[in-house]
Amino acid sequence: MTVACFWNNLYVKMYHSHHLIQFMQKIKKNRPPKIFQPLLWSFQWRDIDVVEDKDAIIVNAVNEGTLAHWHWLIQTYGKKTIKQVLEQHLASEFHPESRNLAKVVFSLSKFRHAR
Repeated sequence: MTVACFWNNLYVKMYHSHHLIQFMQKIKKNRPPKIFQPLLWSFQWRDIDVVEDKDAIIVNAVNEGTLAHWHWLIQTYGKKTIKQVLEQHLASEFHPESRNLAKVVFSLSKFRHAR
């Protein structure tokens, strides 16, 4: 093997390992913290994505979550986004206590109702 070939192979391996690390970090970043796993029991944990499954994460955390879950939601999505998601869901999807707290925390005037 020539020196040039050696350096080329090393560069290719480093390039691919760098992208693999970035890919793995991206996957890890797109999952909610482990404390959400019990709330999202009906999902395959490895497939949950913070962006794609935003509605389900928000609805389940508002319904069943603790203050730690709510804090993470606000830090991750922001109150405006959470409010928009909650306004799209029916009032009947939430426990009365959760619905009332969400109204106060996220300044909701009302939830949708079935016709």
